Amino acid sequence: MEYPAFIEDQDYMDMDSSVPETDQLRAMLSNLTRIHLLSANKFDSFDDLIREYLISGIEVFGLETGIVSQVTSEGIYRVCDVVSPLEILHKGQEFPIEDTYCREVVRSNKVLGFPEVGKLDYMNCHPVYQNLKLEAYLSSPIFVGDTLFGTFNFTSIEPRARGFSKHERNLILLMANSIGSFILLRNKEDKLVELNERIKRFVGYVAHDLRNPLGSIIGFAKMGVMPKTSEARRLDIFARIEKTGEQALEFVSSILENAALSAGKISVELEVVEVKAMFDEAIASVELYANTSGTKLLVQIEESACVRCDMSRLNQSLMNLLINAIKYSPVNGTVMLRAQREEDACRIDVINKMEVKPKPMTGENLKLYGSVGFGLDIVAQVLEAHGSELEVSETQETYVATFRLPLAVSM
Repeated sequence: MEYPAFIEDQDYMDMDSSVPETDQLRAMLSNLTRIHLLSANKFDSFDDLIREYLISGIEVFGLETGIVSQVTSEGIYRVCDVVSPLEILHKGQEFPIEDTYCREVVRSNKVLGFPEVGKLDYMNCHPVYQNLKLEAYLSSPIFVGDTLFGTFNFTSIEPRARGFSKHERNLILLMANSIGSFILLRNKEDKLVELNERIKRFVGYVAHDLRNPLGSIIGFAKMGVMPKTSEARRLDIFARIEKTGEQALEFVSSILENAALSAGKISVELEVVEVKAMFDEAIASVELYANTSGTKLLVQIEESACVRCDMSRLNQSLMNLLINAIKYSPVNGTVMLRAQREEDACRIDVINKMEVKPKPMTGENLKLYGSVGFGLDIVAQVLEAHGSELEVSETQETYVATFRLPLAVSM
């Protein structure tokens, strides 16, 4: 596509003999200084920045309407902000990029200036021209790094008799680059804030996930040294201590082996797991808390159900959900762990009646199952790594936590 060329600055000045060349040069210098000072300013928000750039651009280029747009990968043109006498334009509007003049900027990835759109055969049939008769158009792409963010553009009903100069092209490109740099800096700041939040969550994960198994080991050890404990019971306790210790060691190893939490992802090793075995292990991990709080644990599942998951990670999630359910159940209440088929997935529900205030954790239960408040966040992270998500609902004082896993074997 051959677009209108920008005019050399000297030729542009020669077109208007009514204004002395020195005055035109002063005006160019004034515009350049204004844009430079604008670029050097510090803005508290993106909205403040683009508003000032639009107002300045309208005055510098002598055009009526200014728009900063964002163009999505789906081809949607979103108005980030607009300054215009046209009442039909407002912030937040969305259009297909093909329905805007900016489609040519996106296609070419360069600054374009159309002095009179009506004289361009490939533009005068455009819906914007047909409806609004916008003649003059000057626009630059906004890049954030190497990625196209959108456009910085100005239009007017009146055509530009002298066209657009290279000086004007350079000015709008300078302004668009400044907008892109601001967005890039903002994105980096957002990532730093997000990383800081992940570090805080990481500390919570460690406290949460190590407290439970270490507390269990202490609890089991105390049970094992009781004088009336039978030899068979001691052997069972030793086995549980070993298993719980392995879980704690595995968690510590996972911290050292990868930066899953700092990267926002948890790695999983998928295998075929029998749901009943997974349920049995999760219930065994919380049975002490359930017994001391008078909560009855029920399981409803088809024996042949198998899913693809990371057994240790899912046990961690189920344990957190069960502790939460027990904690918020009425005294002597019931918590059900249920699995049922939904097409090619296994739906897993943790169901309990709700009590307005959770039962307080005291003594050994506080050591064994006390949470720093990251339980559901941990569950959500683990399920996300499995391509699933946690859904919670409440009906008639019944609380249901649900997630789905792909079936490995038909139920």
